[in-house]
Amino acid sequence: MKKVKLKEEIYNQIRNDIPLREKIACKIGITERSVYVYATRKSPTLNKPVVVEVMKKHIGLKEEELFEA
Repeated sequence: MKKVKLKEEIYNQIRNDIPLREKIACKIGITERSVYVYATRKSPTLNKPVVVEVMKKHIGLKEEELFEA
């Protein structure tokens, strides 16, 4: 099974977009600061379906546009 990874620009957007971090944090029950750390470390937690849904709605991209090919 291939390991899916978010595109680098998506990690950058998470790090630089506080409202997005707050939405993700609320959905998975962690702090906004923890979401920032996850984005910095490129944590697989950010690949979870619930997080991907939040990103799709907030950023306005399709799921396949969020991930590396």
